[in-house]
Amino acid sequence: MKHYLATLLLLVLAGLAAAHTADLEVDRIQVVTGPEGTFLELAVRYPKNDSPLSLRVVVTDRSRGVFERREGKAYHPVDALPIPYGISTFGTGTPYRIRLVGGRYRPGETVPVTLLFPAGALLTLPARVVSSPAHVPPAGLLALALPLFALILYRIRRRRGFRQPARAR
Repeated sequence: MKHYLATLLLLVLAGLAAAHTADLEVDRIQVVTGPEGTFLELAVRYPKNDSPLSLRVVVTDRSRGVFERREGKAYHPVDALPIPYGISTFGTGTPYRIRLVGGRYRPGETVPVTLLFPAGALLTLPARVVSSPAHVPPAGLLALALPLFALILYRIRRRRGFRQPARAR
């Protein structure tokens, strides 16, 4: 029942949406599932010559978004996400993120995501569901590990050469 009320509210406010959404652009929107949970990742472009903006509500066809802000190593809930001028990115490793709660997503499917901004600015966009990749070590760590591994292999092979018995002539 809550999803129907939220959808109805968003449809009623759709008439007010034209003011801000003409200036606002959303790029790279996707739903990411992983061991930490399900998150909405997106990039927002907002021009400097407009009034300050924040994201107030995020809903999909099966869940709602909870806004979180990183403080130290932990994330804590907040009421809205500030949208500064320029390009803002929200995702699993950014200072602000959007956790999707209350629904299950399958990688490969596309779901509608509705974003509600102040004064009724409303956007509904399709988002593809992807699973987060397994943990990949940083490139710097790989750059150090590969030569070290090669050195270990070299020394093992060199020692094996010294341990071989002398051949009879």
